[in-house]
Amino acid sequence: MKFGLMTQIQMPRPWTERTERDGFHNCITQAVAAEAAGFDHFWITEQHFFIEIGHCSCPEMVLAAIAQRTSRIRLGFSVVLLPLHNPFNVAERVGTLDVLSDGRAEFGIGRGTSRYVVEGLGGDTEKGRGQSKESIEAVLRMMENEVFPGFRGEHYDLPSRHVVPRVLQRPHPPVWVAASTLETWSRAGHQGFGCIGVTRNTPAETAASIAAYREAIRAPDPAQRVARVVNEQTGVFAIGAVHQDDRIGRDKACAAARWYYGENDAELNKVRFQTDGGVGRINDKIGRRSNDELIEDAMAIGGNPDTVCRQVERWASIGIDQMIFFLQAGHATHDEVLRSIDLIGEKVIPRFAN
Repeated sequence: MKFGLMTQIQMPRPWTERTERDGFHNCITQAVAAEAAGFDHFWITEQHFFIEIGHCSCPEMVLAAIAQRTSRIRLGFSVVLLPLHNPFNVAERVGTLDVLSDGRAEFGIGRGTSRYVVEGLGGDTEKGRGQSKESIEAVLRMMENEVFPGFRGEHYDLPSRHVVPRVLQRPHPPVWVAASTLETWSRAGHQGFGCIGVTRNTPAETAASIAAYREAIRAPDPAQRVARVVNEQTGVFAIGAVHQDDRIGRDKACAAARWYYGENDAELNKVRFQTDGGVGRINDKIGRRSNDELIEDAMAIGGNPDTVCRQVERWASIGIDQMIFFLQAGHATHDEVLRSIDLIGEKVIPRFAN
């Protein structure tokens, strides 16, 4: 089992003049602390327009800053919204991070499912899947060839060019797909990509999708395979908090999870989770459970280190390779996030070292 830390740089109101400044600087500090604690990955999502919920619209810049303050932890886009960027720009952004980090970039991809975001940037959600398929094929060609031979499809007509800088990880960094729905797992396996899901689906609900992923990635169909190097890895991200006092840890994790999944008054909350039934369905699923039920179902990861280890074991038992903690959620303070990171490093990660 590997361990990751994920952030969206959330900033619930009220704000001060220093809120955004402190949020970004705290993010970098948390990534440095995660490396020191033994975490393997740091993931940051690409967000646009979602005030309070996610302020990181330029993840490559934040990851580049973290790259200069760390030496081991792998740095992941989770995810690059492919249809919203020219494929040349995507290859350049990932290549630059890979060079600056000495080959530690992880390349998460997605199509963007929020109409509010996609249409705001001039995209079309109906074309997103087709655009993503063409874009990743073109980007991987750029990464593996010294001179990109060009690409022509329904959505892109790209000329032959030198694409620089080239990635250090040849032919390309590990590619991941974000699984906002359970059906995505199998598709990611067929393409040869790693896959990251979310714990708003319980281990029992997710297990069949993990099995389908393994079957698909180990029995490749050449017509569907996209990755040049297969990345057979699975992960889930979980809203969480860890505390020496089990009750406090449980309640803080669940409060953060309830905020994240829709129990908040953020202005744009209503347009979230559109591919999974909308924020109302997700919030209802979380709201039907007590705090202890959320912990028992391993949907929020929290409590003292012993409780958290039991939850991690449940996810490991269905085939998850990486537990990704989302600690900077809702009203969690910077100090609380750092305390959770330290406890995970001291009391949780060593139990799964082998």
